[in-house]
Amino acid sequence: MANPYSILNVRPEAGDEEIRRCYLEAVHRFPPEHCPEQFVSIRQAYETIKDEGARLEFLLFDASQGESIDELIEEERCRTTPKRAGLAALLSLLGETR
Repeated sequence: MANPYSILNVRPEAGDEEIRRCYLEAVHRFPPEHCPEQFVSIRQAYETIKDEGARLEFLLFDASQGESIDELIEEERCRTTPKRAGLAALLSLLGETR
């Protein structure tokens, strides 16, 4: 899937309300009856980042490149690769809640 933030034309640090507003604007520009393929893409992007939990899941999966969270916590690989550097604290927090 393409980057959901670019599909919806929204900043990654945007909140729920801004993401919803950008989603509605995109649906208005590409209504399902006229642009079904674009609408499907917009809908998938919105489902991926529509709330904080979904955004977190997307960011974790994207950063882990498909590895399980347990593997990341055990190996603490997030501290050694640049792409995962920002997830160290988050992964340790997740480890504490398990």
